[in-house]
Formats: sequence, C-alpha cells, structure tokens
Amino acid sequence: MAKLGRSLLVLTAIGAAAAGTYYYLKKKDEEVPANMEDDDFDNFGEEGEEGPVKSKRSYVNLDFNTVEEKAKDFAGKAADVASKAADSISSFISQAEGKVEEFFDDRKASANDAMAEANEAVAEAGDAVEEAVEAAAEAVEEHIDAITE
Repeated sequence: MAKLGRSLLVLTAIGAAAAGTYYYLKKKDEEVPANMEDDDFDNFGEEGEEGPVKSKRSYVNLDFNTVEEKAKDFAGKAADVASKAADSISSFISQAEGKVEEFFDDRKASANDAMAEANEAVAEAGDAVEEAVEAAAEAVEEHIDAITE
C-alpha cells in the first residue's frame, strides 16, 4: 500500500510540473500586458554630453520553440509514467480482488463444513431425545401399571 501511495505522489508531482510548464508557456505566448507596451526598453545607457550612450551588451537569443518542445517531451514522459502507474495499479487491484475472492471462498467452504457438522449434531441430538422420550414413556407406563395394581 505504501508503494501505491508513493507512486501516486510521484505521479501527481510530475503531472503538476508538466501542467505548470504547459500553462506558463501558453500564457507567455499570449499578448503583452497593456501597462508594459508604452515603456521604452531601448535606452539602457547613461546620459552623457552627447546624449544617451548605448551600453555594449551581448544578448542571448531565446528559442521558445526549443522550450516548448522540451515541455512537450516532458509531458509525454509524464504521460508514459502515468500509463505505467495505471497499469501497475490495475494489476495491484486485480491481485487484491483475487486474494479477497480466495479468502471468502475459503470462509464459505469452512461455513459449509460447519453447517454440515451442525446438521449431524442436531440429528444425533434428535435421536437421543427420541430415545429419552421413549424411555420416559416406558417408565411412566410401568409406574402407572404399578399404581393401578
């Protein structure tokens, strides 16, 4: 049962990470907020005598397609793990069902055996009661005969 819990926890964490990455990338591709459109991001230099001085910086090109592909690969791997976990869980459940059925079949057989033994005991007790009643009837007849004589 502990393995099942750990498996579900890992599966949930992977699914949450994949969903978070997917929604982040989806939201990022949408439009830029309205308050950010008016800002001038081109002038990062300091003011000098000749006007703004452009600083020399190197820029890193971001390839969002690569990130999106990695996120899709990660989501695919998460789906594979989820599929394997689902197979493992269904196997565990079928094994548990087999064990439960076996347990109750054994109990049913034991109950049937106990019922058969009880029926035999009741039949024997019934025979003993009949014999006792017959013996008592004979004794009563003998006493009646003895009294009437």
